Amino acid sequence: MRAVVLGASGQMGRALTAALTERGVQVVPAHRGNGVDAYAGTGLDEAFTEADVVVDCLNLNTQSAGRARDFFGVTSRNVVAAMNRAGVARLVCLSIINAASPTVNAKFGYYQGKAVQESVYREALGDRVTMVRSAQWFELAGQLLSTVRLGPVAVVPHMLSQPCSAADAAQAMADAVVQPSGDIQVAGPESIDLCNLARRIADRDGAPRWVIGINFGGPAIRRGGLLPTGEVITTVTTAETWLADST
Repeated sequence: MRAVVLGASGQMGRALTAALTERGVQVVPAHRGNGVDAYAGTGLDEAFTEADVVVDCLNLNTQSAGRARDFFGVTSRNVVAAMNRAGVARLVCLSIINAASPTVNAKFGYYQGKAVQESVYREALGDRVTMVRSAQWFELAGQLLSTVRLGPVAVVPHMLSQPCSAADAAQAMADAVVQPSGDIQVAGPESIDLCNLARRIADRDGAPRWVIGINFGGPAIRRGGLLPTGEVITTVTTAETWLADST
């Protein structure tokens, strides 16, 4: 199998590339560093040549709804066009549990972008696309500690989630690439407020000294809107294990 991983230089792209390689998949890592720019549409035709599947792990660090909708809308349409020119049969897209729900994304710009991405792919590709909707990753809690930081104080939003490790999510995504299936949800074994997980990371690391929780992104974000419903692949790594292993 020949798989093109878009966003291969990012956190999930790197983990997924390793997981697929372990399964004997020939991986074509695609990112701006090697000439593939999905937003500009450059390098896609060359990367997709003789590919069996394309995997979209593209990301944009923004909370601007306008920027997110534009980025994910443009990239997904460019990817679809290039897939059709190259005759690629399948696409696997990394998304987020319930991000496409208007109740969840109403005040969360990044998730509005993911909703556009899902819509474009589903409308254009139908059952040729598999959505892998992941819960937030444990690693996000650590990233949030540095997002709004002033000396010994970090401000972190309350987000009730069922988080998993990025490594576990990559394994589930690799399974979806190798063994075609319908859409899947991937989540960890327990529900956690990511603000509380961020506090545990700060306690472990000794900094920042204070972690202040705030309400951001609308009530659904902190009241269970990010939790999976229905069938879900439950990963094994707990927050406690991840905290111990990620020092």
